[in-house]
Amino acid sequence: MNIYPLNILFRLQYSVKSVLCGVILPEGYDAPENSDKQYPVIYTTDGENLQYLTGHNMWFLQRSNMLPEAILVAINTRHHRARDLTPTEPKNSPIPVATGQSHQLKAFIKTEVIPFIDSTYRTDDFRVLSGHSLGGLFTITSLLSEHMQPLFKGYVAIDPSLWWDDGIVAKWVEAAEDTFDEKAFSVYIIAAHEENIPPEHQALYLQHITAIDDAAKSLIDTGATTIRYDITHDENHRSVLHVGVFRGLREVFKCYPNVCPKADEDESEQD
Repeated sequence: MNIYPLNILFRLQYSVKSVLCGVILPEGYDAPENSDKQYPVIYTTDGENLQYLTGHNMWFLQRSNMLPEAILVAINTRHHRARDLTPTEPKNSPIPVATGQSHQLKAFIKTEVIPFIDSTYRTDDFRVLSGHSLGGLFTITSLLSEHMQPLFKGYVAIDPSLWWDDGIVAKWVEAAEDTFDEKAFSVYIIAAHEENIPPEHQALYLQHITAIDDAAKSLIDTGATTIRYDITHDENHRSVLHVGVFRGLREVFKCYPNVCPKADEDESEQD
């Protein structure tokens, strides 16, 4: 995988301002012997920050035979993170900017980004959406979206900000339980349980980890396939990103080009 620099930079029009997206192609993409080969695609939010970390993890996992060669699409969400990655406008939002417009970013990805990538590169239908923090929140709400859910086989949510709007998305996950039955997708969620949280942040932090736990357990209880939920006690909200990208990509690609079937409950208990 060619990590430095990005192979392709392109702009697509989204909500007045254009969005810069980067594409990293596998090392052998242009080799003659691969001219007919198709590749899965990993999409990450916060692409300007996560393109290299994600790309390096992909490189290592590929070298370790834990990941197929894949295309990385890094979507820049730096300038309007709160607006583009959140699903609601809380009455008492701790973020003093516009929020609650993630449906517009979802529509942009569905109608512009994915069609552009699929028409420009040799892709297969195995797509993965990955995000951290507010990006992880976006991953979970995309999983719940009737428009986004069919587009992706894998969802990676790294310490997702499910505290948002009093944990409303965790409630949505519980209410959406029936929509996941017999769907073929893989979900990976990881939460960072921290110590020494400042007293002024403890209430929000408790809401954060409780909402992640509630959402993950609701997904585990559904008929959805291959849901893995990890909890770390030696990472914080930032450092868990490195662990989460590595584990998440490895998990959702475990049965590529298919999605792993959900383990039988009786078999799981025996293991």
